[in-house]
Amino acid sequence: MTTLSDHYFGDLEAFDEATLYPDFFKRTFIIPKSLGVSTLRNNRKFIIIGRKGTGKTAIQMHLASIARDEGYMTHHFRFFYDLRSDDYKEISQTQSKISYTGTINDKSLFLNYDFRDVWERAFFRRIAETMRDRGIENAFTDLVAPRASRFSNIFAGLSRSLGIKITASMGPILAECNIDPSEFSDKEGMPLKTFNRIARELFIKTSKGSKIYFFVDELVFSKLDAKEDEITLRAAMVRDVLRTSWEINGFFAVNKVDIHFICSLRPEVKQLISDFDTESGKFLDGKDVELSWMAGDGDEAKLILEVLQSKVRFSLPEKEVEFEDFFAKTIKFGNRTDTIEEFLTKNTWGRPRDVVRLLNAIAKKNPNANKIGEEEIKASIHEYSRSSSKELFDELGVKHGGAVLDALRKGIRKQVYRDSNQLWEDISPYLVSTNIKGLIEELFYLGVIGGYDPDKKRHYWVYRGNTYLHPSRKIRIHPALWSEFQVQ
Repeated sequence: MTTLSDHYFGDLEAFDEATLYPDFFKRTFIIPKSLGVSTLRNNRKFIIIGRKGTGKTAIQMHLASIARDEGYMTHHFRFFYDLRSDDYKEISQTQSKISYTGTINDKSLFLNYDFRDVWERAFFRRIAETMRDRGIENAFTDLVAPRASRFSNIFAGLSRSLGIKITASMGPILAECNIDPSEFSDKEGMPLKTFNRIARELFIKTSKGSKIYFFVDELVFSKLDAKEDEITLRAAMVRDVLRTSWEINGFFAVNKVDIHFICSLRPEVKQLISDFDTESGKFLDGKDVELSWMAGDGDEAKLILEVLQSKVRFSLPEKEVEFEDFFAKTIKFGNRTDTIEEFLTKNTWGRPRDVVRLLNAIAKKNPNANKIGEEEIKASIHEYSRSSSKELFDELGVKHGGAVLDALRKGIRKQVYRDSNQLWEDISPYLVSTNIKGLIEELFYLGVIGGYDPDKKRHYWVYRGNTYLHPSRKIRIHPALWSEFQVQ
C-alpha cells in the first residue's frame, strides 16, 4: 500500500516542476479565466503582474510549452538567479558619472542609473545563443555570441566604460557593416550603443524569420537578501530590464518579427519602481495583465479546490488517485465544521502555491499515512503556517527590513484587533521610526491582516477583491498565520 511519501504533489517553484516533472505540470496546470493570456505579445501587453505564489512562472512555463509546440524557440532569463552578488558592484562601476558608495536609496541616484544598453546586449546575446543551440549560425550569431565564447555573465566582454572589446573574429563582420574596427581603441572598445545598433541591423538582415518567446522572470529583490547599498541598484536594474524588454518588443513589432519578450513582476516591486521614477508609467501602465485567483466568493474561489484536486489526482505516476476516497471531506475546529473548500478559502491566500505548500506540509508531517484525513491536516498546520509566514515576510522585506518582521512576531498577540490603532500599540514598541499608515496598508495588501465584521461574520481580504481596509472594521490576523504568531 502506498503512503504519502510515495506521492508527488508538486514544487513550490513552478520552474522546477515544469522542468523536472513536465507531464505532472501539464496535467495539473490550471489557469484563471480572468487572465488574458492571448494579449501577451510584443505589440500588446508584456508584463504578468501577480503576488508571489500566484503562478506567474507557471504561466510563463505554460506559454513556453505551447510556443514550442507551435515551432517557436524559447528562452528563460531568471534575473534573481542569473546574477551573482558581486555582479551588482561590477555593473555599478560602469556608471562612471555616479558615486556608488554612500548613496543608499536616493531617488536622484535611481534616476541617473541607466543600464538599458547593458541589458539590450545581454538579451540579444541570449537570443543568439538560443538560435545557435538550434543549429542556426549566421553573421548575427557570430558577432553577438561567438562560438568560442559562452556567456559567463551579463558583463562578459565589457570594458568599464561600457565598450565592447573588439576581437579578430569580429573584424570581417564589422567590415560588412561598413564599420572600421581601427576606429576604436583597444582599451575602451566599441561603444555599447554602436554595438547594439549593429546587432539590430544584422538581426533584421539575417534572422528576421526567427520565432522566439523570451521569458524574463524573478524580477525580485529584498532588503532581507541584500546589503543596504545594493537596493537602489537592484531596483534600477529591474526597471531597466522592463524598459529594455518594452523597447525590444517595440523594435520587433515595428519590423514584423515574431519574437516576444514576456516579463513577470510582483505588484510591490512595480509600485516601488513607480515611486522612484514617475516616468516609468510609459512602459508599465497599461502593459500588464493581472494574475489573481480568488477575486470573490463565486466560481473563482472554486479554482483553488480544483487545483487541490488535480495535484492529488496525478500525485502517483502509475495510477490516478480518487480524490473523494483519498482526501477528507470536512475538518472540524472546536464547534465549527468546514468543508475542504471552506477550509481552503479561510486558510490560503487563493494561490496555487498555497495548495502545494499545504499538501507538502501534510506529506512531510505524515509520511506513513495512506490518506489525508482531518488528523493529518491538523498535524501539518504549524509547518504550513511557518513556511507561509516566511514567504510573506520575504515580500514585506522589499520595503521594510528585518526589524518589522521581528516586531510582528514579538508584538502580535491576538487573532482579532479592535482596529489598526490597537494592532499598532502591540507592535510599535519593537519598531523605530516606521510609518504606521504605510505599514498597516502593506500588511493588508500582503494578506497578513484583513478587515472583519463580526456581526455579519464577513471577512475583507485584498486577494478577495477588497481594495482598502475600512477604518470601521476590526482587524483579523490571517488564520494561516495564527500558529506562527502563537495565537491559535
